[in-house]
Amino acid sequence: MTIGTQATENGGYLPFRRVLPQILFLSSLFLLNFLSRIIFSPLLPQIERELGFGHTVSGSFFLWISAGYFPSVLFSGFVSARITFKRTIVLSTLAAGSALVILSHCETMNGIRAALFGLGLASGLYLPAALSTITRMVAPSFWGRGIAVHELAPNIGFIIAPLICGVMVEWSTWRHGLEVIGFCLIVMAVLYGLKGRGGKDRGVPLDPAVFRVFLAMPQFWLMILLFSLAICSTMGVYAMLPLLLVTGQGIDADSANRLLSLSRFCTIIMPLPAGWLGDRYGNRQMMVAALLLAGLLTIPIGLLSGVPLLAAVFLQPMVAVCFFPSAFAVLSTLGGRKLGAAAVSLCIPMAFLIGGGVMPTLIGGIGDRFNLGAGFVFAGLAMTTAAVLAAIILRLEVARTMECKEPTNREDTGA
Repeated sequence: MTIGTQATENGGYLPFRRVLPQILFLSSLFLLNFLSRIIFSPLLPQIERELGFGHTVSGSFFLWISAGYFPSVLFSGFVSARITFKRTIVLSTLAAGSALVILSHCETMNGIRAALFGLGLASGLYLPAALSTITRMVAPSFWGRGIAVHELAPNIGFIIAPLICGVMVEWSTWRHGLEVIGFCLIVMAVLYGLKGRGGKDRGVPLDPAVFRVFLAMPQFWLMILLFSLAICSTMGVYAMLPLLLVTGQGIDADSANRLLSLSRFCTIIMPLPAGWLGDRYGNRQMMVAALLLAGLLTIPIGLLSGVPLLAAVFLQPMVAVCFFPSAFAVLSTLGGRKLGAAAVSLCIPMAFLIGGGVMPTLIGGIGDRFNLGAGFVFAGLAMTTAAVLAAIILRLEVARTMECKEPTNREDTGA
């Protein structure tokens, strides 16, 4: 059977096994893209010690990355509408690699901030273009599998970033390590430009009218709040945990990095039971419960030491990732079938800016003012408070819905 015949029999799509190598190619790009942003977490103790700045500046690394990432994701459609999805992916990967190489040579904080902003700006172009490329290569009945393979990259990135950091510090310097990752991104960009398939279509720019529709929705702002603190419970905690372990608990950097890596292993499988629980008991209830428990487990990270601290470090990320399957399902319903994807596209960049940028900076600021443990307590209390607030609001919505139904039921009974 020829490739053309196979494609025709699958509605114009090749069999999944034939496009799997291309999805894995994209996954490797995504892994490097993600590593370029999170590698600073395990490196912060070394960078902070070498450059001599405080925890606030350390946390602001992620704020500058997020500040570039936010508009880039939001307006990536304008770029892909002009140069196709494939060229957008190549541009994103090439620019991210160049930003890392430049950053590795920066000596001043202004230079580092500019390079971090550029890194976020470059990285943000990748994901919308990559997801659109996958959904155009893969038959709709296999979208779940294709995206699931692609989304393995960030989970693997969380695990291997501390291990790569350990190799950097042992065999060279953090600057040389960033340079190597940057050159790997540049090489992969060239390879994808030459060998990558698909992505010949063009994107669609963001419609300002859709933006205004969601900005007028109170539920949309509630979801931004919840997603912001959920991202803080994963990315934010991950970003600042090595600093807490090394400077706050006196653990050596190698042990802290190994602990950080091991604590993320179980997060790979946790979304599966979380999705089942959401289907079973309701996605709204599951979303609120996961954020509440994540907050309650973040507080002890800032208060405990020894074995109890280790238990919290392992349990907290396992619970935190359970928020997202149900939360994405709830978020997608805000815009209905037509605008569900737009709700996700608008909410996540804003939430990433707050949860992955502002919150780590606040944790670092509290660490400079008091101690890093207090910063984690603050973050945990914020998550818990938001979850309780959401539970109250959702309960009121249910009560209001029931009140609206009762008059209708009475009218039907009277009739």
